[in-house]
Amino acid sequence: MTLPTDFDVTIEFLSDWHVGTGQGRLGSVDAVVRRDAAGLPFVPAKTLLGVWRDACETVAATFDRAADRPDAWTAWVAWLFGDQDAAAGRLPAPAALRLTPGYAPAWLRNSVRGRPELAQAAVVLRPGVSIDGVTGTVADRLLRVEERAIRGLNLRSRVSVVLPEPTGAGAQLPEPAELMLRAGARLIEALGGKRNRGGGRVAVLLPDAVIENPDVHPTLTDDRLADLLAAGVPATPPPPPATPPVATFHPYDRTRPDRRRTVRVVLRVVTPVVAAKQVLGNLVIGRDAIPGTALLGTMLAHAQPGHGDRRGRIGLADIGVGDAVPAVGDPDDPVSVRPAAPVPAAWQRGDKGQGASVHNSLVRAAQPGARAKGMNGWIVPDGDRWRVLDPATAASTHAVVDDDARRPTVASGGVYSYLGIAADSLLCSDVVLPADVELRLRSGDRLRFGRSRKDDYGLVEVVDVVELAAPPRPVAPVDGRLRVWCVSDVLLRDDRLNPDPSPHGLARALTTALAPASCAVPECQPASATGVGAGTDAAAEPGTAVEAVTAAERRDGFGVAWGRPRPSQVALRAGSVVTLEVTGTPDPDRLAGLERDGLGERTAEGYGRIRFNPPELTVERPSVAFSDAAPARDAPADPDPQDIPDDPDPLEINAWRRVIRRASAELEPDALIPGIGKMAKRRAQLGALRAQLERLTLPGGSALVRHWIDGTRAVRARRDAWGEDTLRNLAALLLDDANLIWQRLDLHGPMNHLVLAPGREDRIREGLRTEAVVTTVTDALRKLLRGDARSRSTREEH
Repeated sequence: MTLPTDFDVTIEFLSDWHVGTGQGRLGSVDAVVRRDAAGLPFVPAKTLLGVWRDACETVAATFDRAADRPDAWTAWVAWLFGDQDAAAGRLPAPAALRLTPGYAPAWLRNSVRGRPELAQAAVVLRPGVSIDGVTGTVADRLLRVEERAIRGLNLRSRVSVVLPEPTGAGAQLPEPAELMLRAGARLIEALGGKRNRGGGRVAVLLPDAVIENPDVHPTLTDDRLADLLAAGVPATPPPPPATPPVATFHPYDRTRPDRRRTVRVVLRVVTPVVAAKQVLGNLVIGRDAIPGTALLGTMLAHAQPGHGDRRGRIGLADIGVGDAVPAVGDPDDPVSVRPAAPVPAAWQRGDKGQGASVHNSLVRAAQPGARAKGMNGWIVPDGDRWRVLDPATAASTHAVVDDDARRPTVASGGVYSYLGIAADSLLCSDVVLPADVELRLRSGDRLRFGRSRKDDYGLVEVVDVVELAAPPRPVAPVDGRLRVWCVSDVLLRDDRLNPDPSPHGLARALTTALAPASCAVPECQPASATGVGAGTDAAAEPGTAVEAVTAAERRDGFGVAWGRPRPSQVALRAGSVVTLEVTGTPDPDRLAGLERDGLGERTAEGYGRIRFNPPELTVERPSVAFSDAAPARDAPADPDPQDIPDDPDPLEINAWRRVIRRASAELEPDALIPGIGKMAKRRAQLGALRAQLERLTLPGGSALVRHWIDGTRAVRARRDAWGEDTLRNLAALLLDDANLIWQRLDLHGPMNHLVLAPGREDRIREGLRTEAVVTTVTDALRKLLRGDARSRSTREEH
């Protein structure tokens, strides 16, 4: 059966593995593994993509030897994984294959949340040393401890192949592409660190591929691959599909002068989103929001006329895509989700930005004693107050591995880091559309935005598309004054078409939009106020109000279609506030239209969103709730017990083994086997008991151990040494009472923190009983012998 364009890949590890962060924990671990939000190890998409491409290149190089056309199969690898021909003077080709990180199944991640013992059980510690090349001995001060994820974790990754032509849900992958992916996956034997030394043995399983004899000699079998190669080396394949044009053109004019409406697209971040804001060396810092520029193309592709209307594409003046800003609310009730807005630049927080009081300098500036400082960030209305929202961010480090050196090098790109919007964050984008146009996005649709969106970043899921009711009309100017709050960057130009991010530029644009009414900057206000009351006489006196607090913002972008940087955009920064004098009476409908459609240039991309006389600018002392962390999300629902396999999971087994060892180390010998303490000096008898522990693990070993206990009772000297009560207690622990060992270790009864679902404890205890007995009795014998050795040493010293 041919592969569909969307399919799942299973990553099954056959040994311990390490995919690290490049960091450690001071004083304990030198190298830690990557973990997801649930605390479980995962495989980044870049890691899997790199080894998969390398394997496919090996396959393509082999097949090309028998091809009639040079690089016929290599072209399919380039089509699947993309290429970088910038050095050759050509534009890099985008990858058709997109991949998500390899995560544990959803039921496992949800079960582990709130159970840290299970999450920690997914990792073991592996010590290592460095050998001195001269002496051949262990080098001093070079002991190293690394984390390794345990064997048995099965991860899942979603693969999507984007075909040039739009296809339906049942689209099939071209056969040469399927052959490349299956053959390449078959060649992958290991991934992650130390894979040349036995670590990271793995099997990458595409649909219909299985592992035979996993416990003895694992062998990957792919019947579909065998069918594709049944006739030997395949013939020369046709060329891969041509890459479609990157750019899609839309008219600038408004083609639908109908009534307009606003819909709110609620998004949930699946993988971190990096909408680049700044690049510092090898660190790419992303924005807290996804710019409307990045969203516009996707929204245009999904905006279609409704009711069978087949008129041409909508124009850029017909649509306005707002930035996808942070939001709060319940994703299960999308109507309750509220978008955040940038903090008004006029707000100042006392105590050097750390206090609990907030002052609105447009009404009255803070007194010098308040030591107020300007605020930044995001706020969300919460009744008659506001709440500061601190969006969660995620940082991750990656490396470009050189094919020849097999490690990161400067020539290959080295190490770089991304800082972006964290997974599970909520975002909102308000989209303005003509009344007869529908935004055909459904709950569960997945979209990609930002940098590196073909693998680890940029994947978002549509929660819902909510139709918004018409907002109330803006408050009319009071005493001839209109306060304007920029809730997004505003692009303005002066008479000579130069960027003009100033109050005067804003007044000029509003005068044009509200004619015959006109707006002007008050005479006491400077042309460009960059701080509270900058350059005004009124601001020189403590406690007086200012007229404007503004700043400029520069945005740099990259034109994918042209392969060149875009011209820099200099805008009035979001959060800027300006007070204007209004002559005449502005039309309320025009004010409402400006709030909806935006002001200035490129409003289709989310620029120019403004608010007139909002409550945020009229309150002298806003009531603001501060929080040091992002708002807590509700814990995910417990998985359906039917989704959890009946057999104990490797996480459960490892977690129980850990607590058994920990409890055994704390248990005294007499508490485990009452009366055994008197045997501390009888090493021969303790050695005989140790030998029985080895027998206990063998088939039929219980009968051998019972025979030894009966034989001990039969010999008077041994019976007197042990004592009848001690032998009875020993037989009960080793043979007769299956629950006694768990009572001694205090691991009886419900242990919800050590199982994936309630009621699984008895089956795990049954499988680990012999191991628990051997571990605890061995520890007890070791303590007895060490205690006797210490007492002998003390007597010799005296």
